[in-house]
Amino acid sequence: MLSLTSTKWELLHGPYGNGGHIPSLITSLQQHYDQEQANELYYEELYHQNTIYPSTYVSVPYLVQMALEASDLQTQLDIYIVCGMFEAWNELPIGEDTHEPSKEWYDYFTDLDTEEVVDVYRSYQQSMQRLDSVLNKNRTQIHQVEESEKIHLLSATAALQGYRHWAKCFLMYSDGEEYIGACPNCDQDLYIWTDQNSELTEWRAYPTDPVMNIEANYQKIRPDAEYQNQEDLKWLYTYMTSLQMTYRVTQLAYLGGKVNCPHCSDDISIREALLKNIF
Repeated sequence: MLSLTSTKWELLHGPYGNGGHIPSLITSLQQHYDQEQANELYYEELYHQNTIYPSTYVSVPYLVQMALEASDLQTQLDIYIVCGMFEAWNELPIGEDTHEPSKEWYDYFTDLDTEEVVDVYRSYQQSMQRLDSVLNKNRTQIHQVEESEKIHLLSATAALQGYRHWAKCFLMYSDGEEYIGACPNCDQDLYIWTDQNSELTEWRAYPTDPVMNIEANYQKIRPDAEYQNQEDLKWLYTYMTSLQMTYRVTQLAYLGGKVNCPHCSDDISIREALLKNIF
C-alpha cells in the first residue's frame, strides 16, 4: 500500500484537486470511525458524480483494513458497501492475476513509477478479495439490516462478483419501483413500470414517462419463468433470497422477460434493454 506519509498522494487527483489531504482523513477514521467524517471522505473526496479517482484506488486498502478490524456490524457494512460502490464504477480491468496490472493501469497512474503502479494494483485487487470475509463473519445478521440498506448490500456484492452493470442498475434505481432502459434495436428509451392499480403483478414498458403522459400506450412485459437459466439472474435470485428481498425476487422474472418495443414493435429482451442504458 502507498504509505500514508508518502508525498505521492499529492500527485493523485480527486474531484476537487490533489489527494494530499486524504491521508489525514484516513488517519482520523482509523483512530475513531465517525460517520460524518466517513461520508465526507467517501462522497466528497473519493466518489463524485458516478466517478472514482486515482486517490480512490489508493485509499481502498486502508478502508478494507478498517472494516476487518472494526468490532461493530454497522461500520463493517458501511465500508463494505462503499467499497462495492467504488468497484461498480471502476473502469480499470481486474483480472485473476494479482501480480501484473494491464496497460490501462499504467496509463491511468501516469504520475507513479512502475513499481508503485504494481503496488496500487495488487493492493486494490487483494483488498477487494478480502472484503468477502466481512460478510462471511456476519452472515447470520445480514438479513436483519434495514430494507433500504439491503439494496446497497446487493449492489456492492454484485459489483464484487463481477456484475458491475447490475450493481449500477440497483444504485440508480434503488427504490425498485421503476427502471429506464433503451430498445436494443431502435435505441429509443423505455420506461419500465409496474401497474400500481392492479391486484396482480404486472410490469409494463412505456414509450414515454407515464408520470408526464398518463395516457401513453404501453406494452405488457412477458415474464420468463425460466429466467434462472441466465447466469447473472440466477446469481441475483440466490443472493436476493438470502437477504429475504421478496419484492425484488418477484421482479426478476420480468427483468429477465420480453416485450414488444412500444416504439418499433420488435420483440426484445428487458434485460438487454435495461443494461444497455447503464453507463
